[in-house]
Amino acid sequence: MNERRIREIYQRSLEMNRDTFADGEYDIAHRVLLVALQCAQRLKDVEYLTEVTRLAEKESRFIDDHHPEYTYSSKAAIERGGVGLFQAAAQKARTIIILTTKNGKARGHYA
Repeated sequence: MNERRIREIYQRSLEMNRDTFADGEYDIAHRVLLVALQCAQRLKDVEYLTEVTRLAEKESRFIDDHHPEYTYSSKAAIERGGVGLFQAAAQKARTIIILTTKNGKARGHYA
């Protein structure tokens, strides 16, 4: 698959994430956010990876503030000895950023 197509999938995934999150479909929103993360990783695009990190953290805070009872909120996950879904996605994105920049293969949107 070419780079242009992966960037298109990335953008569409973020749009779907916003739409499904706004509709309260948090599981679906999480899954399409992971698609965006996979695209950013394939592109080795630190700006995209950073965008996914910020969005995952923002969505995690929203769920924790407004729906702490949600199965995958940070509170519920901690009670089970885990991490909330969106926090896990943010952690994964941060790890990918570190690995990408450490290997010297990082790129930006317009590379």
